[in-house]
Amino acid sequence: MRRTAGSLVLAALAMTADRAAAQTNDPPGQKLVGRIHDTDRAAKQRQEELSVSDEVDRAHVRYARVKKEITSATGLNFWMETSFMSQWGTPNGGYGAVQAMFTPGANWDIFASPSVGAGSVQFQFLAAQYLSGASGTSLGSNINLISPINNQPVANQQFVQLTYTHRFPGDWLAMAIGQYAISSFDGNAYANNQQMNFIGYSLTQNGSQNYGQAGLGAYAQLNPIKEITFAAGFQDANDFSGSYIQFPTVGQGQYAWFGYAAWSPTIKDWGQGNYALLYYNQPGVSLQPLPSSGLSFSASQKVDSRLGLFLRANTAWQSSFAIQSSIAGGVVLNDPVQHSKHDQIGLAMAWNATNMSLFAGTFVRPSETMVEAYWSWSLYHGFLITPDVQLYLQPALAPSNDLAAVFTIRVTQLF
Repeated sequence: MRRTAGSLVLAALAMTADRAAAQTNDPPGQKLVGRIHDTDRAAKQRQEELSVSDEVDRAHVRYARVKKEITSATGLNFWMETSFMSQWGTPNGGYGAVQAMFTPGANWDIFASPSVGAGSVQFQFLAAQYLSGASGTSLGSNINLISPINNQPVANQQFVQLTYTHRFPGDWLAMAIGQYAISSFDGNAYANNQQMNFIGYSLTQNGSQNYGQAGLGAYAQLNPIKEITFAAGFQDANDFSGSYIQFPTVGQGQYAWFGYAAWSPTIKDWGQGNYALLYYNQPGVSLQPLPSSGLSFSASQKVDSRLGLFLRANTAWQSSFAIQSSIAGGVVLNDPVQHSKHDQIGLAMAWNATNMSLFAGTFVRPSETMVEAYWSWSLYHGFLITPDVQLYLQPALAPSNDLAAVFTIRVTQLF
């Protein structure tokens, strides 16, 4: 990043006075991949929909219009998803767990030129706190599960992303440098966001994930044609928790790396889908001494304007976590009763294989299966309430129990 920063800043200063013209020259052909870019596009879509509303005196409409004006004038788009969630487990779940999660993010389109390309900066942060004595980890332990009951079972904070991204002329190559998460390339359109969609661990991420939360590094994205994407990158493996940007260990070795390939076809009478494969390699570091590698497949497919299907399948070699492999799939239905386009029903099942090496000498089941259903209901523009139930069939750590359940009420506000 330091090697290119000088020329890029000069280009940005030269083009600031002509921002409106520069923005019209944004490369339209290359769609950047990664969760932060997906979130940026979704936030812009919500902003656009609200900004053209006739409800002029509503605060949320005025807010959307101000955001749109800021984006048009400066290239800066910002957002935040805020959620509060109460979870209870049975049998013998004990006290419920109450989680608060905040995920602010921003994308700043600095400049765009047909001869130079386009430069942008991305930022995302995650903070998860428990407002109760119980956490997701303790609640899951009480009901004898190997599968965490949500995406962030312990309180933590993650500096998920702070990158400079450059799209080169020709709409086929982009490169980014800075702090980023490999999980950004391991997502799914319908099973990747605890704050809006499914809640169970294997339905919100790679269930057998062994790579770190974030780290300093770089990656490149290549699009030989519009429907095909390749990406590869590396990052400092020592910053396993991603709780801050860790500079001291950069350049000292121990690098995690990944390779990614995706196909995004549009199927006649259905819609666009995405079929992606990720391979990663994580060396042993102080927070996770056992080196590991893994493979993850993700598929999502629109069936029509309201119905979508998804599948996730992943495994890890030399895993340090309780789930060795995971297969998950399901269906989502948008706006099921024609109330709001933000309403959504989801139904899915996940099978999680136990990492038996962690339980040597202990009688545990080789796997457990979970079924999850939720109904996300829009009470107000950007304010969602979601009842959710997770059923765990034959919990792996309770050989004498055939069923455990987790009940959740979640509220989400989209800013």
